[in-house]
Amino acid sequence: MYVRRNDQGDVVAVSEEPLDGFASVPADDAELQAFLAAGAGFPADQRFRESDSSLIRVIEDLVDLLAMKGVIRFTDLPPEAQQKLMARKSMRGQDDHLNLIDDAGDDLFDFD
Repeated sequence: MYVRRNDQGDVVAVSEEPLDGFASVPADDAELQAFLAAGAGFPADQRFRESDSSLIRVIEDLVDLLAMKGVIRFTDLPPEAQQKLMARKSMRGQDDHLNLIDDAGDDLFDFD
């Protein structure tokens, strides 16, 4: 394993490959283990979770749009997907502020 340290000597980055500015340390190095245990990847994980939440909403709206346009039928989806989409739709209720479909059912983006 390879680590990069800041001016205070704290581990600030880890690599499995030798990179410029990184020093080799054994895999069981206490500072390396402390850095990894501190959850150094948490901010990236958090960004992915937030992105996933937004992407889920987009996918739900996309499925609705494709079904409205007749490109797919809701029943074409696997039963598990149908159940999950219906459960999410019922949870969303009247919260349509992010909906890609307006109240009249017309898409907000001109795909034609």
